[in-house]
Order: sequence, then structure tokens, then C-alpha cells
Amino acid sequence: MKKLWTLIASTMLVASVAFAQDDFDPEYTDQAEEQVAEQPEEQAEEQPAEQEQVAEPVEEKANVAEEPAPAPAPAPYQASAQENTQESAQNDEYAPANTNNTPFFGFGLRFAFNYGRMFGFKEDLDNDSDIDGTPSGIGFDGGLMFRIQMIPNLYFTPEVNIAHITTEHEFMRHKRKYSTTDLELPLLMRGVIANRFYVTGGAQFNFTLSSEAKIDAVENATLNISVKSNEKVEQATFGFGIVAGAGVNIVAGLFFDFRFYMGITELYPDVKTLDDLEFATGDYSLVDMSGARMMKFKVGLSYWII
Repeated sequence: MKKLWTLIASTMLVASVAFAQDDFDPEYTDQAEEQVAEQPEEQAEEQPAEQEQVAEPVEEKANVAEEPAPAPAPAPYQASAQENTQESAQNDEYAPANTNNTPFFGFGLRFAFNYGRMFGFKEDLDNDSDIDGTPSGIGFDGGLMFRIQMIPNLYFTPEVNIAHITTEHEFMRHKRKYSTTDLELPLLMRGVIANRFYVTGGAQFNFTLSSEAKIDAVENATLNISVKSNEKVEQATFGFGIVAGAGVNIVAGLFFDFRFYMGITELYPDVKTLDDLEFATGDYSLVDMSGARMMKFKVGLSYWII
């Protein structure tokens, strides 16, 4: 019985193995193997494509970084302010101290007309019946002026001028003229106000280049003769005085100014009078010139070359 069952079980095992071999499909196995082989290749192709897509934005960012940044636009307000500063410096000799357009040293030309009058006589000439007034007259001066900046808006402005003036009056109805040519050396300080106006003041030294007194001859109608005066009236070789004035800028470098000069030293310290017994040995005058000094009122134009 056991052998029978053993034979039946063996027969069924053999049949099941045969049935399994008949149902096996080799093409299905090949397809499965191909699918397994293709999956790594597709993944390998997809990965470089994704890397290229990621790399493209990086390249675009790099291109953007390589492009130069645009230059900043100029500020129109600052440029206009600088231009205004330059124009004011050109139209004004005294540019503001915070700009470097005003040179440390400069020079120019000056010319002026002046009215002069003597004063300080020991005798009152106006109340002397024989004398008609105090000597007065007109003249002119001109020369070079220089400018050295001390501090902002304050300048040392010395000058070298040649001045000529003729004053006259009458004594006993005879005209007397006093003509003088001087070398004037004003040593002045000038302060600038609002870049347009200035005030000035200082000392002035005078050196006489020529001095002459022209006195009309005395005529005697009865005798029909004319007696020439032998008076000799010469001005001192050196004089000193003080100066004050003010001016205004007209156009670029050109100034209009007013100036007052008052002499300190006497004009004729060595001239004698008839009261001095020694008059014959030196200069003398029929009019007492002792104590005479000069004052001048000047109106002029000055132009700074630099």
C-alpha cells in the first residue's frame, strides 16, 4: 500500500513539473531584462538634462554680473553752483575766501583827479585884506598799485604814484601860483565788504620832484614900470600824511574810488618872511607860509590787471 501511494505521489510531481515547463514563456523573461537595462540609461540621460537646466540660470546671472554698471548721472544743481562760483570770481576781483580764484599777489593801474587846498597857516589868510583866499587848485595823479592778501578780505595795497597839483591865490591883487610834482608812496590796508565794496586807509610818504612858485610882477602904472618879484618859495623835499577812502566795483577788475589825504608835515618849513632879518640869505615870501599843509580830495579809477 505504501508503495502504491509512493508511486502515485511521484507520478503527480513529474506531471506538475512538466506542466510548469510548458507554461514558461522565454520572451517575457527577455522583455523584463530589457526594461531593467533601459531604466538606468533613461535616468542617466535625464540627470544631464536637469543639470543643463540648472546651469543656464547660473550662466545668465554670470552675464548680468559681467555687464558694467551704468555711470551715475551728473547732479545738475551741484554743477550750476560751481559755475556760479566761477562767474562771481571772474566778475569780482575779491572772490570769496573759500574759493581759490583770488591770487595771493596782484597789481594794477590807477588814475585820479584831485582838488587840493592848503590849510594850517599860522596867520588867518582869509581875514587878511591883502590876501585873496587860501591857495587851492586841481591836479591829478597816476601810477601802479599792488595787492598782497593778508587774511580773507583784508589786503595790503601799496602804490607808487606821480602826482602834480597847482594851487593859487592873490596877494595885493597879484596872482601867485604854487606848482608841485611829487612821488607819492601810499602804504594802505584795504578791507573788502560783500565782495563789491571796500574801505582803505594808511600812511602816505611824499618825495618832491619839482616845486615852483610863479608870482606876477608888480606893475607901477605911474612910472610905467614892472618889477619882477624875487621871492623864492620852494616846497620841502619830504612830506608825510594820512589817507582814508572807499571804493566800489563797477565791472570785472574796474573800481571807482574816493580818497581823502591830509598832510601832517609842513609844506614850506624853510621859507622865511619879511619879519625875519635873515630872509635875504635864504628862501623868503611876502606871504607868511609857515604852518601850511596840504589836503586833497581824490576821485579816481583803478583797474586790476591780475
